[in-house]
Amino acid sequence: MAEARVLMAGDHADVRADGLGLVDGDTWLGIAWLDWWLLSNTETVEVEIAVAAPFRRRGVATQLLDAVIERARADGRRVLSGFDLGGDPVTGNSAGTAFAAARGFVRKHSELHQVLELPVPDEQLAKFDQPVDGYELVQWREHAPAEWLDEFAVLLTGMEDDVPSGDRTVESTQWTPELIRAAEARRLAQGRFTYTTAAVHTASGELAAYTQMGGTPETPDRLNQYDTFVRPNHRGRGLGIAVKAPNLRSLQTRLTRPTPLHTWNAPENAPMIAVNDKLGFRPVAQRTLWELEL
Repeated sequence: MAEARVLMAGDHADVRADGLGLVDGDTWLGIAWLDWWLLSNTETVEVEIAVAAPFRRRGVATQLLDAVIERARADGRRVLSGFDLGGDPVTGNSAGTAFAAARGFVRKHSELHQVLELPVPDEQLAKFDQPVDGYELVQWREHAPAEWLDEFAVLLTGMEDDVPSGDRTVESTQWTPELIRAAEARRLAQGRFTYTTAAVHTASGELAAYTQMGGTPETPDRLNQYDTFVRPNHRGRGLGIAVKAPNLRSLQTRLTRPTPLHTWNAPENAPMIAVNDKLGFRPVAQRTLWELEL
């Protein structure tokens, strides 16, 4: 609730979030959550539709989608985009993908959903505590240190440029120190927490890699692996696992009970999936991204 309230009630430079509900009296049948991007992807609306189980296959999602399409066209948007989150781990198929295909959406991208049960035993993490020659690790929590802001903006932009996106209609955000600080402030207002570990190339002084993990106290039974990115000119040295393992150790210090850590990667991102496999992640589902041209 805290996350949704901040997103929907606040003014943000990069996104406007709102939604629709289909109700019968006091009964909510289904909802549509909409993200309207303001800096990049300004022709796209991201939509998530959910229907309460007792009311499925009664046309609720169709009514919501029709209303979303009308609003998107009125705003001059050209593309509706949305993930199906619960697809089969191999095929990606689900009731949601069947609905999307029937309404004219086209499958554009897929991502493997993997889960790691925390805490990871110290002896397992110790296997990856191998310093990489020529690099030093830095860690921070909710705010990137001021001396690393410009470099961190380069890495965040590189992550968006580099992450596999299939055939989806997407523009990468050009991150700036101001956008980073705004994102941090929003995250704190939502009650979320983040752990970051980055690798510094000692010879050049540039940030070569980073990873971020976190969650929210409102859902202590769920943590998320956010980004992991290694600059292309620093790849092949084991920096991905070199930043992820210590970040996991830091994240685990706040655990009071076993908790799953979730992550998603495109199947073609084999190097990152291999890193996750080494750490003990297991596949649980495949999410697929679908688009509708308006």
